[in-house]
Amino acid sequence: MSASRILVTGGASGIGAAIARHWSNLGHNVTITDVNDTAGAALAAEFGGTYTRLDVRSDDEWRAFASAQEPFDVVFLNAGVATGDLIFGNPDTSPFTSFDVAAYRRTVGVNVDGVVFGIAHLAPGMVARGSGDIVVTASMASIYPIPPDPIYGLSKHAVSGFVKSLAPALHERGVCLSAICPFFVDTPLVPKEQQAQIRETGFDVLTVDQVVEAAQMAVAERAPGAHWVVFPGAPISRLPEPTLG
Repeated sequence: MSASRILVTGGASGIGAAIARHWSNLGHNVTITDVNDTAGAALAAEFGGTYTRLDVRSDDEWRAFASAQEPFDVVFLNAGVATGDLIFGNPDTSPFTSFDVAAYRRTVGVNVDGVVFGIAHLAPGMVARGSGDIVVTASMASIYPIPPDPIYGLSKHAVSGFVKSLAPALHERGVCLSAICPFFVDTPLVPKEQQAQIRETGFDVLTVDQVVEAAQMAVAERAPGAHWVVFPGAPISRLPEPTLG
C-alpha cells in the first residue's frame, strides 16, 4: 500500500495509540483525535502525525471536522469508554439498582454515536471516491454478555449490529466496513488490579500489539461486515458471515 491518509479516533492512548503508531511506522499519514489534548498532541508529535481535538459524541464537531478534511483512505473508529470505573469485577452487579443516567449517556454517546456520526460524516467522501476502509473497535462484549457492565455490552452489541447491517451497502460503493472484537486488553480501560482478577479466572489479557494485528488484518482482508475476534491463546479469527433466508 502506498502512503495513505489514516484517521484514528480515541488515538491518544491504549488501542488507538498503538494503531496510530503502527500505521505511522508503515509510512502513512496519521491523524488522531481525542479529548485528551496533552496526550494526543504529544503522541502526534512523537511520530510526526496530526492531532485534532474531537468529542465523538458531538454531531456538530464531527461535521466541522469532516468538512475540513479530504477523504481518508482508512478510518479506525476506536474511541470507547466503560460505564463506570471498572469494566471487570464491578462490585455492584445488581441491574440498575444505582442507575446513573449521565454515565449511560456518556457510554452510548462515545461508543455508539461516535461510530454512527463518524460514518455519517466520513463515509460520503469515501463513497464519492469509490474506495476506503472503516474499521470499528467493537469488543468481545459485542458477542458475549458482560454482566459487570451491561450498558457497555448494550453499546457494543449496537455497534456490531450497525456494522453488519450497513456493510453490504457500503461494499457496493467500494468502502469496506468491518469490526475488531478484542477480549480484555492491557490498556487504561482495564487497570492492573482488574487485569490480575481476569488472570485469576484462567484467561490472559491481550497486548495492544495483538489488537493492532487484527486491525491490520481487517484492512488487508477487506471482508465487509466481518468481525475479527481477538482472544488470548487463540489465533485471530473471523466470525462466520450471517446468512439470510
